[in-house]
Amino acid sequence: MPVTINKEFNASLEGTKNIDIRSQVDGYLEKIYVDEGAFVKKGQPLFRLDARPFTEQLNNAKASVLAAKANLSNAEINVSKLEPLVKNNVVSDVQLKTAQAAYDAAKANVAQAEAQVSNAQINEGYTLISAPVDGYIGRIPSKIGSLVVRNDAQALTVLSEIKEVYAISP
Repeated sequence: MPVTINKEFNASLEGTKNIDIRSQVDGYLEKIYVDEGAFVKKGQPLFRLDARPFTEQLNNAKASVLAAKANLSNAEINVSKLEPLVKNNVVSDVQLKTAQAAYDAAKANVAQAEAQVSNAQINEGYTLISAPVDGYIGRIPSKIGSLVVRNDAQALTVLSEIKEVYAISP
């Protein structure tokens, strides 16, 4: 006759991976999409920070690109205007070299402004915080309207991946 023996043990279950969910930018917590203890899928939105400051930084960076491109066009016109004058010995080649240097600087300014646009887009994207893996949401200490700081010691929450679990005795 089969016999089943039950024994009880005190233990807490933890996922094999507990991931601190943190913000990569500073801002005010605008929206919380999940509840404590909820199961979330990878890529699912968890939190939204106020994106307005980052959107304005992006708009400012885009305007800088337009200004830099206008300066580049102006520098290009100056170079093309001086080239025939240097060939015909009307002006010295020093003026052409100066115009070429201004053109090169304007070209570098365009590249720098475009990099600022990319950086602003990245920061704006960081205002939506999504789940990196499937798992369960832990405690959410911050509330809507709280200031979130990227270097904060306290995470927004902990996401526990539970494909495998550990039983930890007290």
